[in-house]
Amino acid sequence: RVGRPERGARATGVQPLMQVFSNEKLIKRNALLSKALSTLGLLVLLSGLAASFLRPEWYALPFYTLITGFLLSNVGMLLANRYVREPRPHLVLSSAIKGVDDRHRLYHYRMPAQHTLVTPSGVYALTAKFQGGSVAWDEKRKRFRHRGVSLFRRLFGQESLGRPLIEAGAEAQRLAKFLEKQFGEDAPPVFPLLVFTSPKVEFGSMKNTPIPVLKAKRLNPYLRKRPRGQTLTDEQIAALEAGWKG
Repeated sequence: RVGRPERGARATGVQPLMQVFSNEKLIKRNALLSKALSTLGLLVLLSGLAASFLRPEWYALPFYTLITGFLLSNVGMLLANRYVREPRPHLVLSSAIKGVDDRHRLYHYRMPAQHTLVTPSGVYALTAKFQGGSVAWDEKRKRFRHRGVSLFRRLFGQESLGRPLIEAGAEAQRLAKFLEKQFGEDAPPVFPLLVFTSPKVEFGSMKNTPIPVLKAKRLNPYLRKRPRGQTLTDEQIAALEAGWKG
């Protein structure tokens, strides 16, 4: 999906707004896949439970169905958190940055990074985290502290924060390698940004984090304050987008 300014926007004095490119086919496909896997995982678990009562001699079967059902359910939950669960990350990010001008372009699931933002200040790989609770940076241990989420939700709702710095660094590295392959030495650098999309998240101290960490609502002000830097040219953007048409 491509958002474009209306014809005559410049003539009427209305500033054209940021364009958003979303891979809608992938989003819909993975949303359906998440529901199918979650349902299949539940059915596998129930079949193992039924077999343990109806066929006691199949004593090994419940063990295998437990492992298989758990794995299917977890993959389904992972996809659901990304493509189904509200508020969906790509919609939150699009809403958070709305209002900036058409020099900004936001790509959801179109690049090696899940969310790529091209701005006059540079190219950013946005890593979205949906978790709520309280998040703070522990400078001594060089990691985030995540509180306010129950153990049950961490284990079965996949609400554990994980290792966001490694995740964000990997996203930026994949995007940087892709751009270098496309444009060689003319490729701009890629900056990682860690963005929390839940309106219920609360921040503690975030001093000295290795990369910028923001709530979604602070993304727009952050970008407006950034100085101009090396970014993708119009020609480079056109070359990338040409491959998506049709």
